[in-house]
Amino acid sequence: MLKTLKISFVLVPMSVLLVVGVYIYSLWASDRQMKADLPVEAADVMMRDLLSFHKKRGGFPKDLRELEGMVWEKKQGRIYSNKDRALTHRNYHYLYTRIGHHRFTLWAIPTGRQRDEAATLFLIVSPSSHRRWKGPALDPENVRSLSIQPSANQLTLLGLIEQPEHSRQRD
Repeated sequence: MLKTLKISFVLVPMSVLLVVGVYIYSLWASDRQMKADLPVEAADVMMRDLLSFHKKRGGFPKDLRELEGMVWEKKQGRIYSNKDRALTHRNYHYLYTRIGHHRFTLWAIPTGRQRDEAATLFLIVSPSSHRRWKGPALDPENVRSLSIQPSANQLTLLGLIEQPEHSRQRD
């Protein structure tokens, strides 16, 4: 009886420590997964890189792949879609369209399980100016029917609101 009592004094604290350790690890792992699922918007970085390309070449690229080697490092992991005009990065889908040599549009659409926590952005950019619209995450059926150059009414119907000039930050 005394021997089993001594063993219980050792096993009970070890069991409690193991349960507490597993619980803390599960909290940490779920928090890490939640942060990985959260969309991280980088439309300003994309705009900066495209403007940098324009400054070097005198015009915007026909697709995003042209940025590799010129502005971006060449990387094997990038997967382009939609004729190299679309790229998904950190739970955001970017759709770039060159309107002319000196003007482009960019959609930034959140994806993933937590897409409702992020905003959709639409930008019209030229070297001298840019306009930005911001709104809620779009439903997948709305994303399929997006126009590359929507009117102000179409953007309003999607819930996007033009952002005032003073709230924009330029690099």
